[in-house]
Amino acid sequence: MTDIKLLITDIDGTVLNEKCEFTPKLKNYFQILTNRGIKVVLATGRMFMGADPVREALGLETPVVCYQGAMVKDKDKILFQNSVKKEIALELIKLSREMKFHLNLYNDDVLIVEDDNKKFMEDYTKGRFTTYKAVKSFDEIQLNVISKLLLITYDENELLYYRDLFKEKFKGVLQVVRSHKYYLEFTDINASKGNALKFLSDFWGIKKEEIMASGDQDNDYDMLLNAGIKVAMGNASDKLKSIADYICPPIDDDGLSNAIEKYILR
Repeated sequence: MTDIKLLITDIDGTVLNEKCEFTPKLKNYFQILTNRGIKVVLATGRMFMGADPVREALGLETPVVCYQGAMVKDKDKILFQNSVKKEIALELIKLSREMKFHLNLYNDDVLIVEDDNKKFMEDYTKGRFTTYKAVKSFDEIQLNVISKLLLITYDENELLYYRDLFKEKFKGVLQVVRSHKYYLEFTDINASKGNALKFLSDFWGIKKEEIMASGDQDNDYDMLLNAGIKVAMGNASDKLKSIADYICPPIDDDGLSNAIEKYILR
């Protein structure tokens, strides 16, 4: 088996549980890998503000893949970026008003909402090191670098309806992926965790077979496809499990630590 030189992993549901906690064992394993010269990278739908404190808490010094891969950022330096075109963002905003769904807008690394749904936003920001700005209308905002937009609904059937609807409507223009049972994410068609992984593997000169990727949701699918070893959590979506080389125990049983033992610390 080829030695792994890069472990890239989703955060929520893979590294962090529902309480936004990681295990001491997993942090220790990340440190062991780092000391061996193996790069450990976090890849998430979170904005950089919400992802970088997790990196720091885990003692990692690597860049962070955030906004579903729309940005790769190393502290203050942006290494890679693909943003949503302004006219597409405006179309989604118009649809959110007509169809009355909640929409988060990530503009210039600031989370902005037009509909300040306290329940949605308290749940979304809790434990994520994330703040947001509420405005009366998105029309007040100067749209510049739009990293992503995110739809929130607590009706899972409604979310699946929107997923299928918008996948077809924005085919070839946007990546439309489910990142959580309540969240649907919109990024530029070229922005994905898989493309961000390709960038980093080229950047560091690491081959596909030297990469292990782990995740739990559909937004991790193309990231796993671009890795030599594909690990799906026990709590992962069926789509992700369908391509996994290994389905490890779920997040609450410290599944990622188990996968690291199996494939890297063997």
